Amino acid sequence: MASADDALTQRNKALVREFYTTVLINRQVDAAPQFLRADYIQHNPNVPTGLKGFMDTFRERFAQKLPPDYKRELLNVVGENDMVVIFVRQTWTSRDGQHKQALGFDMFRVQDGKIAEHWDADA
Repeated sequence: MASADDALTQRNKALVREFYTTVLINRQVDAAPQFLRADYIQHNPNVPTGLKGFMDTFRERFAQKLPPDYKRELLNVVGENDMVVIFVRQTWTSRDGQHKQALGFDMFRVQDGKIAEHWDADA
């Protein structure tokens, strides 16, 4: 039988997976409020803290044209209690015809059913 901590971990992993898929892979910035707390703390210096800062930044980023073969994939999700880490891969072909790949990690803290804090390997 799963413990309460296991159930919490599974809920938090599902929340982060759905957030990443909906908002970042499918580029639905307007869905962010259902996943992020208003006082969301962002530890990446290139993205302002807070829900509004996140939405403004990603709305602008998503308006930029991507290479036709650009793909963002969620490869793995691991978690324990309120902490969830995801492993992602981005692939594309650059203007000079080179196939590119970027791998990264993002870590989230979930509080009361919403993402409260974010760190990433780029920060």
